[in-house]
Amino acid sequence: MSGHLKPRDGDSMDISSADGDDKSSYAPQKEVFGDYEREFPAAGATVGAAYGQSDDPTVYDTQTFVIPEDRKLGYWSTAAVICNRMIGTGIFSTPSTILLATGTPAGTLLLWCVGAFLAYCGMAVFLELGTALPRSGGEKVYLERIYRKPKYIATCVYAIQFILLGNTAASAVSCAAHFLRAINPTKYSFNTQLQPGAAPPAPPPDGLSKGLAIGVITLNCLIHFYWPRFGGKYLMTAFAALKILLLVLVIIAGIAAGAGVGFNNPQRDNFYGDGAWKRDGEADAPGSWAAALLAVTHNRGWENANYVLGEVRRPAKTLRVSAPIAVLGVAALYILANIAYFAALPKDVIQKAGVAVAANLFLDVFGQNAFSTTIFPLCIAASAFGNVLAVIFANSRVNQELGKEGVLPWSRFWASDKPFGTPGAALLLHWVFSVIFISVPSSDDTYNFLVWIFASSENWVSLFIGAGLLYLQFSPSQSEVWAAERTDYRVWWPFTLTFCLACAFLLVAPFIPNNYKGGSLLTGSIPYYVFPTVSCCILVAGCIYWFGFAKIWPKFGFTLEVERTEDEYGNEVIKYKHVNRQRETHVEASSTSALPQYRENTGANEMQMTQRREGSTGVSENGENGAHSYPPAAYMHPKFS
Repeated sequence: MSGHLKPRDGDSMDISSADGDDKSSYAPQKEVFGDYEREFPAAGATVGAAYGQSDDPTVYDTQTFVIPEDRKLGYWSTAAVICNRMIGTGIFSTPSTILLATGTPAGTLLLWCVGAFLAYCGMAVFLELGTALPRSGGEKVYLERIYRKPKYIATCVYAIQFILLGNTAASAVSCAAHFLRAINPTKYSFNTQLQPGAAPPAPPPDGLSKGLAIGVITLNCLIHFYWPRFGGKYLMTAFAALKILLLVLVIIAGIAAGAGVGFNNPQRDNFYGDGAWKRDGEADAPGSWAAALLAVTHNRGWENANYVLGEVRRPAKTLRVSAPIAVLGVAALYILANIAYFAALPKDVIQKAGVAVAANLFLDVFGQNAFSTTIFPLCIAASAFGNVLAVIFANSRVNQELGKEGVLPWSRFWASDKPFGTPGAALLLHWVFSVIFISVPSSDDTYNFLVWIFASSENWVSLFIGAGLLYLQFSPSQSEVWAAERTDYRVWWPFTLTFCLACAFLLVAPFIPNNYKGGSLLTGSIPYYVFPTVSCCILVAGCIYWFGFAKIWPKFGFTLEVERTEDEYGNEVIKYKHVNRQRETHVEASSTSALPQYRENTGANEMQMTQRREGSTGVSENGENGAHSYPPAAYMHPKFS
């Protein structure tokens, strides 16, 4: 095929190519298009593509993301990602809050069983979505798939919520505090079973705890930045094994207590007679049971592997095996650990223990020794460290996906994986917000407040996802498309409905009064209604951000177009395009009439390239992603200056 161009300077140039020849010798130099390309960019792009150049001159940056095969997670390392997220320090402290709220051991154990069932329902919902859309990003990907209109709104709202609140400040501070208690047990003792008149143990210094907490987050970020294979696979698996072993030791201690070993054992009143159901707790507020259920269910984590599916080997198959093992295994350990607490400790001791429930268990069963006062608190600190490790690993990948989507200021920077093939900029983003929350003047109530804000906002996201999955499954316009898109795994709809109803209840429950000693069961001195109100305000802030991002900024003329493709090796390729809207309007008005002869000569070739591009990006005729499209179709995003 041959074609002729007549640039505006009047000179002519013959451009020809032959199949099988080296097209680089026939490709014209970029400057020959000169003013022509500037006036007719769409046509110039087609010519450039036809002769070996970039098929779009508006592309000003391309990023290729390569995940080495030896870095990808297998069955056990994927399960470890979930276990590390689910098991932090909550199981060693939360039972105190729950027993305060319910006032009965039987009621507490019942709520833990309900929490296990709800965790399974949530895992099943995310399992169907994760196997159908096996990409990193988790909730971001599912919200974008379900809520396509108004364009960008799901991504923007989720980005604000996740980046602001999805930090590890509270877990890092908890890790630091337990570490300080372990190295100086005489000064910062865990023991709350004091002799009459004895002074309560002093809390670790606030400044020292914050400094160590920042060090914990910094170390974890450096591990994932420099040693991704070591941190993402082996270290997380080791910490998951340590946590499971720790819970097994708690269960064994409870068995020993039930056998009569210890100072005040066995505590049979917690299981038999009036002691099991008699409510003698100090919290009698109408919302205390609702607050207790919120405390049980906030220890989620079944969605953690969905955040990193792009780095999982055979993601759909691996997730189907690893997620149930991790979730059901941790749920069983949680229930048995609570039974162990009630077998060893009186109710009033558990209620007053606060963060030291598990430590008091070992003190009561084995006495005041090095294991109870030093080794065990050090193990709890290690459990918190593993939680920070897993959360940073997963959340940084979500931050990177938001950067790839172009919804953040300086998106290309946050999406970058240079120089070590790791999401270094996304790790930096997580580090910055975590350090900010650690550094502000705070107390234990403040960190609990931040935890509950994020828990409430997660329930909003989960409600939208659960309701969206029901829409995909049963909507006349979507059910057939979704049936073709998903794998053979389908969650039973009553589980999805139960998950949605539970999320809706947990969004309303915090507004029911749960006052306790002049404060709140969950947030202490901060009124009970503040954190659910703030979580709603954050959703509103996300909507405001979307309005500025999608409606106001594009009016200044420029947009950033992000196109996802794959190279011949299956690696993800992100193309960033800088487009002037006024120029686009000019081209649309003139392209159909200005170059009729040129379009006749290149029409067939242009059609073939268009078909190849649509085949590679999975775009259907109506502009939406196909049933099995990966990567998704190109998106248009406002550009931040």
